[in-house]
Amino acid sequence: MTEPPRLSHEEFFKSLTTLLTTATTKEKSTVYLTQKPLLYPSTSSPTGENPPLLIRATNGDSKDQRKKKEEDKRDGRIKISTVVMPDELQAFFEKYAEVAKGGMGSLKKRDRKARKKAKKKGKEGGGAAGGKEGV
Repeated sequence: MTEPPRLSHEEFFKSLTTLLTTATTKEKSTVYLTQKPLLYPSTSSPTGENPPLLIRATNGDSKDQRKKKEEDKRDGRIKISTVVMPDELQAFFEKYAEVAKGGMGSLKKRDRKARKKAKKKGKEGGGAAGGKEGV
């Protein structure tokens, strides 16, 4: 399987924004963001030097999910990647954080109040039956 071509930083951010937007509009969707050092097989590069980073983003569609969606080919797995040189890291990650935060704006916030109330009721119910009635 061949990997898709690597994008420029601006193309990557544009595609990432689209990916995050489509993922948050769907009922259930996952976006994976990964980064790892890009190591070349040559032995001529010094080991103390900072290698460039390979940044990837993909939607979470597995092969099984893609088979279910065969009628709509556009909903398949989306993979985008770019390479960031060590001297560009600061500027890249500032923009990367901005895009990621913007894409998380429409996520549903977890409702912890209902869980806390249920837990509190459980404690009150168990405590009242155990010690105060016998006094």
